[in-house]
Amino acid sequence: MFLDAATLRDLEALVPTAPNGPTLLGLVDRTRTRIGRERLRHRLMAPSHDPREILDLQRAHQVIAADSTTFRRIIDQAGCDDTEQYLKTNWQLPAEMRGLLPVLGGLGRIGWMQQYLKDVRKGQYCVTALLDAATDLCRTVADTRARVLQDLRQRLDTLISAPSAQELLQLRRRRSVGDLRAFDQLAREGAKPLIVEALEVIGTLEAMWSLTTVSTERGWSYPRPGSRLTTVGLAHPFLDSTQVTNDLDLNDRVHVCFVTGPNMAGKSTFLKAVAIAMLLAHTGCGVPAISMEFPVVETIFSSVHIVDNLSAGESFYLAEVRRIRALASALHEYRSTLAVIDEPFRGTNVHDAAEATVAVMTRLAAHPSALVLLASHIGEVAPVVANDPRIRLLHFAADVTTEPPRFGYRLREGVSLQRLGMTLLRQEQVLDLLERATGSMAAQGEDQSHAPASKRNA
Repeated sequence: MFLDAATLRDLEALVPTAPNGPTLLGLVDRTRTRIGRERLRHRLMAPSHDPREILDLQRAHQVIAADSTTFRRIIDQAGCDDTEQYLKTNWQLPAEMRGLLPVLGGLGRIGWMQQYLKDVRKGQYCVTALLDAATDLCRTVADTRARVLQDLRQRLDTLISAPSAQELLQLRRRRSVGDLRAFDQLAREGAKPLIVEALEVIGTLEAMWSLTTVSTERGWSYPRPGSRLTTVGLAHPFLDSTQVTNDLDLNDRVHVCFVTGPNMAGKSTFLKAVAIAMLLAHTGCGVPAISMEFPVVETIFSSVHIVDNLSAGESFYLAEVRRIRALASALHEYRSTLAVIDEPFRGTNVHDAAEATVAVMTRLAAHPSALVLLASHIGEVAPVVANDPRIRLLHFAADVTTEPPRFGYRLREGVSLQRLGMTLLRQEQVLDLLERATGSMAAQGEDQSHAPASKRNA
């Protein structure tokens, strides 16, 4: 699956939009090694778009969940960080030291050589622990039917049975200086690609363990790949358990959801919740919903946080237009897309925004493999598309009979024409503060005008 940088930013997948804010990576990260964290990051940046592979990942996660402690022990046993540190050591390879070494009988009197041999012994322990952990993992998953785990086992079997790996295991029982130098030369040169691949396999396993663990901890359900998007009890994973959850049931004829409602009613949060759940679903992870069926897509696209570039002559509205153009390009390049678009064309006047929204929405509805959720304040455009079966009208609303208004955050059928702009201005006492500030300045001016001339000129 393809995710562009703007989408990753909108969904806060890797970097928060607010200082010290949450990220999806931080939410699902239970890794303890650098390589595990790297593989987890890669999984979020490039999830699968193959339904079979997604189901295989889910089965692997469920196998890991059934014996989570054993898998964690194997990962810890591998000592990935220590092995990586050894492979990156600054010591010259033994073959390059020959010109620097005296006869073997004098080795014991050289301080740096003693430190070198100490570091090699530590590296020898780390590398052989990694190979032992790989052997242990192969035994643990030997009988599982999870294809992903079997693929990892086959890779490790090939690595462990390689002549260089067997030679490393034999050398660990030998303690002479010559044997230690032979081990170091082999581990950091000839067998290094083998060790690096073993580290990547263990890192991949830890990334899967991390996604498994967070799914179990949070009680997330494993979604079903299908032909439609259906959710029950969908939540945004960054919010706490008291949040209002929502259901969504779209038949396979619907290609656009037009979501209206006033500010603060929940539109943006809902759009992000859908996109994040789709992203997690494609990683084989559980999702924050009671249940979910989802269409497998080749790309997820988001247009939420638009930024202008005045130094390049790009206004806010032009940045919006170019982001929609990027969506059009994605629809042309990839066979299937989920897109979330929040308040498009807010950088122009209401008339142009309404016209542009209808034009874009009707064309998106005609795309056979697009599923787009578009949130807007401009509910007046709804009658133009109300009879199009490819467009679903949904809304959020507020209870304006109370002061301040109450938000239910519940997704409903139909269109909302509520306007709370002035209500929120009054609620935050903005107008009162401006009036008081104006009155205060006027009073000061009046006092100044009645002051004696000597004081006015002071």
